Amino acid sequence: MSPLNVILIDDESSLRDVIQEGLVELFGCTVRAVPDGETGLACLRESGADVLLLDLLMPGLNGFGVLERLQTGDAMAYRPGRVIAMSALTDRATMQTLRDLGVDSVLPKPFSLAELRMVLRLGEPMAYGRGAQAVPIAQSA
Repeated sequence: MSPLNVILIDDESSLRDVIQEGLVELFGCTVRAVPDGETGLACLRESGADVLLLDLLMPGLNGFGVLERLQTGDAMAYRPGRVIAMSALTDRATMQTLRDLGVDSVLPKPFSLAELRMVLRLGEPMAYGRGAQAVPIAQSA
């Protein structure tokens, strides 16, 4: 099985570094980590990805904007196989919006590398985090 090709978009450099290091060293993923939505979309356009790990709240083009762009026009052609949103926003309205925008999984911040691994490994739609039991995102509302 070849390693997952991951694009990580998060504006917090220290968190980006920890996630990237964990994905590479612990899970053998290939990771391209970037600080903003525009750069992340450019990476997707250039090289594609198996998985997009996407922070929702960032300056400039935020995660919601990235998701909206991936739903339209030629950006649909380079949409990754799975989209995992990372955010402290886990209310019902946000979860519904994320479902509507095609998010496969949600990792509530803060999360551990073990939780991230579980989401990557399960490969099914889910909301997961902070010790909560995994719940399919389609049923979490």
